[in-house]
Amino acid sequence: MFFKNHGILGINARNLLYIRPYNPKKAIKMADDKIKTKQFLSARGVPVPKLFSIIRDHDELERFDFDTLPNNFVIKPNHGYGGEGIIPITAKKDGFWITAGGKKLSKTDLHDHINDILDGRFSISNIADSAFFEQLIISDERIGKYSYEGLPDIRVVVHNLIPVMAMLRLPTEESGGKANIHLGAVGVGIDIAKGVATHIAYKNRIIEELPGGLGKIRGLKIPYWDEILHISSNVQLTTNLGYMACDLCIDKNSGPVLLEINARAGLAVQIANLAPLRKRLERIEGVKVTSVQKGVRIAKDMFGNTVEKEITHLSGKEVIRTEEEVEIIQKQGVFRILAKIDTGRERSIIDQEIANTAGLLDSNSDYDDEKSTLKTKFVLKNKRIQTVVDVEKVPSEKYKMIIGSRDLKDFLIDTSTTSELPKEIPKIPATGPLLIKKTPQGPNFHKIDQQLIAIDNKIKLLYHLKPINLEKEQQKFFSDPSHNPQFEYPKLKFDPLELVDKLEKIELDDSPMGKLYAEKKREISDKIALLEAIDEEKFSEISVRLFENPTPKEAEECKEAITKMDIERLSLEKGKFNAEQAKEKFEEVFRDYGLKNWKVKIKENMVAGCVAGKNNRLFVRANNQFTQERIDSLIVHEIETHILTAENGKMQPFEIFNRGLADYLITQEGLAVYNVEQQLGMSFTETSYRSRAHVVAIHAGLNGASFSEVYNLLLQLGLPIKDAFHSTLKSKRGFMDTSKGGAFTKDYVYYKGYQQVKKFIEEGGNIKDLYIGKMNVRDVENAKSVPGIKSPRILPHWLKK
Repeated sequence: MFFKNHGILGINARNLLYIRPYNPKKAIKMADDKIKTKQFLSARGVPVPKLFSIIRDHDELERFDFDTLPNNFVIKPNHGYGGEGIIPITAKKDGFWITAGGKKLSKTDLHDHINDILDGRFSISNIADSAFFEQLIISDERIGKYSYEGLPDIRVVVHNLIPVMAMLRLPTEESGGKANIHLGAVGVGIDIAKGVATHIAYKNRIIEELPGGLGKIRGLKIPYWDEILHISSNVQLTTNLGYMACDLCIDKNSGPVLLEINARAGLAVQIANLAPLRKRLERIEGVKVTSVQKGVRIAKDMFGNTVEKEITHLSGKEVIRTEEEVEIIQKQGVFRILAKIDTGRERSIIDQEIANTAGLLDSNSDYDDEKSTLKTKFVLKNKRIQTVVDVEKVPSEKYKMIIGSRDLKDFLIDTSTTSELPKEIPKIPATGPLLIKKTPQGPNFHKIDQQLIAIDNKIKLLYHLKPINLEKEQQKFFSDPSHNPQFEYPKLKFDPLELVDKLEKIELDDSPMGKLYAEKKREISDKIALLEAIDEEKFSEISVRLFENPTPKEAEECKEAITKMDIERLSLEKGKFNAEQAKEKFEEVFRDYGLKNWKVKIKENMVAGCVAGKNNRLFVRANNQFTQERIDSLIVHEIETHILTAENGKMQPFEIFNRGLADYLITQEGLAVYNVEQQLGMSFTETSYRSRAHVVAIHAGLNGASFSEVYNLLLQLGLPIKDAFHSTLKSKRGFMDTSKGGAFTKDYVYYKGYQQVKKFIEEGGNIKDLYIGKMNVRDVENAKSVPGIKSPRILPHWLKK
């Protein structure tokens, strides 16, 4: 084998270096007990097959009514190993149960088989065992079609919360429909970063096609790959097994399901991946991993493009395909063409037309016209090659260069696939060769603008931080206010690793716009990290990075201000305008400002009474009552601040000014509060008890207060029950167990922003500059320096005076 003596992990080394030091006996004992393991993990949110029934001894077997079983299920020994003793039942017909292999089993057959299980025939130590019946998983067809009868599964080896290697195990006729490699099943390597099938291992050798005429599988994308990695890492964290393997399958209806865990994972995964496991384990030794998300990210970063990286590391040679892009180096530029790799030919060839068009023949003093050869330099897979090539007509329209064996000494060739042309390079047209000259250029800010907006749009911060069981936990809380809600949150609707990777690839410069985009990159990265850190200690730290946090002095000032307010009057004041009447008043303001593209829509199930939303809509809560004072305040806050700023942002050269530069929310909300105070005489200090309650709640949470403690603190300050709960909830979003200290600090922006804008104007800042687009006060000067930036065209009437 290629990797002999280069890091292959053997059984003895596995036991000595990884199982003994990292797997406590108690954890191994639980892993060996399939029933306890599944019950333990299921209670902690890990998806496992449904358990139908358990038979623990011969008395229970004699009393068991087999007719209570569903028509399809799986019989398993609790302490079985190697797939022994497992019988999948796919149907029941004429009093017989039908196995996955088509065999008929009577009630007596099932009874006898379970008797064998109870006697320990299939257990690890040949001791008495239990039998159980669980849900039959029907494989996702995208993988199931490559399997013979049985259920294919995915084995992921995990250490230090990092998935280090994985393979797809496919049952064969020889293995009797079981996915166990030692029985004759097939192992298919999986690229950890991409979740793509690589090599097929069968009986300790690599083959090109699956047995039984099932064809090639290389390049198959494993469904739910990121979810599979996260489940595997989470299982290791939950079980306290430092070195383990998770065996998962993909159910066609419910997605990834954990079948079992293995504290003594076999080592065939190395063959399927053509990669030494020990080398990988050594690479992650001592790496500090603080979360499942970080473990998965490290795995993808370290072990992506697995085979190529391992081979390159061990042999010193790059792996190339049978087609590769080549850069021909000339003084006037670098020209890129697609080349064919041909080891059957010694010297490389370049097409004569290419050579003429690129100026290789005119400028190259080493060109020998009689022999039709020339000396040249080209770059293949980041390696510069200086060589002599033949110049002749290459008949292929696709390839205009053929690279021979003499120039391939530093490469290994993967003949199983071809590379793809980069997306920015079109295919060579039939009318002639394609030559692309590289010219230096700065960042394409219009492209970057759209890239950042597209990434930001996928995050949906508040959606992911809204508990999905809020109503249920709210009822529990009001029944018992000492109860700290146990919240659940939606699964992330994006791949954090993919978005971070896209962010990292965006290159910027030190121009004013480059600096603004650099800040936006930082903000987006923090938002991703925040959602990855839900219910973790660092959640609060990241939130503070994004939205800052109140000082003790500010918290005390807010407490004092709240106690001086007539909260009862403010909270109970009745409005005389309904939602329809408020809608008419807002529409009149839109007409006054010429905002024909903005519409007012009445909406059910809103938390706020009125809010400016996306797609040029101002939403008003149905069945809400408004005072004249409240309507005037909303006109200034929502329309004459947020909407006018957004409209001016649309006129700027980059869309980010409309969507929002980094940390724009602090200034936007502060400007809105400041405008209400200045134009309506409605002092923030006197009336905004809710904003101040948010400050108090956030400060208390950051100082260790639980949900119940924060709520009681707000009640003591005089807040109504509904408002106290609302402020507490806002500060405790992002925590599953709200008995923990910590806070989501976003709602500090109202108080912080007001102070920020007030200071900006007191120090001579021009309030009109804050209407250029949605941005933070600190970015005003950079924004004004951006070429093509426009002064705000739509301003509140009072600023035109």
